[in-house]
Amino acid sequence: MFEKKKGRPSNREIVGFDDRLAIAIAVPILGSIIPFLLFENFAYTSFQNFVPMWIMSCLYTISYWLAVRTVIIRKRITYPHPNQIGRRIGLSILMIAPAYLVLNFFLDYIHQFALHYVDHPDPSEFTTNIISITLIALFWSIYESIYMYHGWKNSLSEAERLKREFVQAQLDGLKSQVNPHFLFNSLNTLVYIIPEDPEKAVEFVQKLAKVYRYILEIQERRLIPLWEEMEFLESFIFLHKERFCDNLRLNIEVPKSERNHLIVPLSLQLLFENAIKHNIISKEKPLSISLKVEEGKRLVIRNTLQLRSNPEPGTKTGLSNIKSRYEYFSDQPVIIEETGKEFMVSLPLIQEAIISAA
Repeated sequence: MFEKKKGRPSNREIVGFDDRLAIAIAVPILGSIIPFLLFENFAYTSFQNFVPMWIMSCLYTISYWLAVRTVIIRKRITYPHPNQIGRRIGLSILMIAPAYLVLNFFLDYIHQFALHYVDHPDPSEFTTNIISITLIALFWSIYESIYMYHGWKNSLSEAERLKREFVQAQLDGLKSQVNPHFLFNSLNTLVYIIPEDPEKAVEFVQKLAKVYRYILEIQERRLIPLWEEMEFLESFIFLHKERFCDNLRLNIEVPKSERNHLIVPLSLQLLFENAIKHNIISKEKPLSISLKVEEGKRLVIRNTLQLRSNPEPGTKTGLSNIKSRYEYFSDQPVIIEETGKEFMVSLPLIQEAIISAA
């Protein structure tokens, strides 16, 4: 939820606000209230009684506060994504419970030593534990409330950003199909097919219409099942295979069991389009593109790297657009790697259950 930057974010970014002033004001105030709750009017019978009790109350308060703060910071660094809130809170509770016992052991020892010469009534252990747990719950609820408030504000701006990028992605996808190069190549291919194989020419036109219809139909959808994108990809690939024939070699291995996962619309089309647009495709240098499910839940697209000296013009926003849209739905990043011989993009497969819980 906090902005990702190079290196570790500051504690202020993780917490969501500068809490130093709040600690400086709240600790002395709580330190004045707690002695009355524990010892009733005894703490205020004299200045000599009040001061050591006030100091100890402040020590207990700031110790609990800083312990809760430390646990919250550590767990927000480890589990920053909104989808991980249950795991983050659960593990935080498991951490704060033993920390509370250890803190109480040392604080009680200091308390006994510091108030050894002050004749005061012993507070109820039940009351002491209730006040301590209440303080911890109070500090925790303050931090979580502020964190959720900032998360709510960020989600609104993120949703607006995603909407803009989604519209841009649809526009980029549509542009890639209606640009003069694509239309010229498709129509030119169709001209050669018509006299040689009229039935295939009809199929070619149907596939071309299916490509346009798909782009128009998904304009309002943020995620789609993998099987649906692959049906569209089949039509898209058909058009290019008719143009390049055996010079374009494809290897698609996506089990049916994985095709119900969700992906960002047009992500596969944009990646295949980039591979075809930027690489040489010829009899001497055929282009190989593979699509496989790897590492359990990742969709990996690879192509041989044989860059053109004059690639077709593009918007140069495809990869960055895909990365930013996946960031909204998954804590798993889009991985892009380039070697001297191969270009690879790895997309996380998104489970529908995760989206429903988000």
